[in-house]
Amino acid sequence: MAGPSTLPYAELAGRDGKAGQAAGSGWSAGQRAWFVATVSLVLAGTAVYSRVLTVDSFYDLYTGRYILAHGLPHQNAATVASHGAPWADQQWLAHVSYYAAWLLGGYPAVAALSVALATAGYAVLAHTMLRLAVPPSRAFAWTAVAFLVCLGNYQIQAQNFGYPLLALTLLLLLEDSRVARLRARTWLVLPVLVLWANLHGSVLLGASLTAGYAAWQAARALARRDRGQLAGYLALGGAALAAVLCTPYGTGVIGYYRHFVGNPVLSAHLAEWAPPAPRSPFTWIFIAAVLAVSAAIAVAWRRGARPDPLLAVAAGTALALALMASRNEDWFGLTGSLLAAEALARADRDRVPVLGRGFTLALAGLLGATAAAALLAVGLTPARHYESQVPARAMDAAARIAARNPSLRILGDNFSGTTMLWLHPGLLGRVGFDARMEQYTRPELAAYFDFLFRSGPHWQRVTHGYGIIVASQLRPSFARALASLPGWHVAYRDRAGIVVVRDQR
Repeated sequence: MAGPSTLPYAELAGRDGKAGQAAGSGWSAGQRAWFVATVSLVLAGTAVYSRVLTVDSFYDLYTGRYILAHGLPHQNAATVASHGAPWADQQWLAHVSYYAAWLLGGYPAVAALSVALATAGYAVLAHTMLRLAVPPSRAFAWTAVAFLVCLGNYQIQAQNFGYPLLALTLLLLLEDSRVARLRARTWLVLPVLVLWANLHGSVLLGASLTAGYAAWQAARALARRDRGQLAGYLALGGAALAAVLCTPYGTGVIGYYRHFVGNPVLSAHLAEWAPPAPRSPFTWIFIAAVLAVSAAIAVAWRRGARPDPLLAVAAGTALALALMASRNEDWFGLTGSLLAAEALARADRDRVPVLGRGFTLALAGLLGATAAAALLAVGLTPARHYESQVPARAMDAAARIAARNPSLRILGDNFSGTTMLWLHPGLLGRVGFDARMEQYTRPELAAYFDFLFRSGPHWQRVTHGYGIIVASQLRPSFARALASLPGWHVAYRDRAGIVVVRDQR
């Protein structure tokens, strides 16, 4: 997917920032200021989301602790549902990384790691735009667009590892596409994919893009009868696909992916696995970004600049994934913004906006100060604030009841089950469900979701075999329904959560 030639840094520096330098001397002061502004914007924004832990965050922590204590899991020992079933923890390295951060500095260190991961992804994205001759002010603007698209997904979770790894993959492939032969540096995409395969399932996107790019280049080499390049690209593509299996579980991770792809139970009950919904404000941000990218491509096309084929395929693939599940909107934000920025840069070489150096430095300074304040806030946030979205005291009460009655199993709602396994490790094996949606059969998931949403006449069926139920008060109607369950009584209740216990017969 060979692309057009790009403007050198020196030419851009003279147009934007008024600090042109000789070729090869590095970034200009204007470029550095815009880059600092970009990184600061993302850092400040992600820090806001990282001061509260979510269910995925607690899952990362408790699983990381389990791995360091017991080794890599191969059978489910954490929950009652699907107990003893095979467990391929595809995200094991992300779990260990987050837990290691917690050991070093508690929740603030975990939040700092999450912020660093997201910020690194957008820093690489902005860097890539600059290497593609995107004017620095536009690199800032389009990186901000990508950041806004992902606004609903910056909580602490394993997915954050995917941002820098996708950006690195795109950078390596783009630089390869701009030379005549397979570059030695392009092979670095393989260790990126192997690392990614042990961190998050979004490696499927990176591996597919790499394999598709390699296949396209191999076809071009075949047309030229260039056997050396043909063999090289075929090897690169095959190795990219094989990288997905380079985990301690080998082919066992295939089952992990199979549980997610096209699972109708997940898409029917979890918003992140469903197509974008008009009721979500994040959907409207996504739609606005799609329209902005489309408009940019149309403008560039009219001015004679065709979209870069590699970026067009990447953005098109990410868009298709986003339309299937809203959690994939992030990947379109990264790829779509890069596609639009690169196309406009080639179309508007004589229309580069010029902003005063004073304005640029002031913006960088303001955003830099905001980012520093946001990081300070992360470090000073108390533990109770990080746990503020879960019914911590209700879970403490449930743990005390369970300690007095070792035979009782605990059914937690979607806010409580996973969190209890982190806050009360002694309950391992006694909690009904956790965040591992791939771990449970579809009938188990259907029964659990019917319970959470009180769906159907038999919504209580999943409570069979459990003696304690813990739930958040964030859904008051569900809490009221639990309080009035026949054969159960309220053992604890506060503004955050409720605990009900089965009556003794």
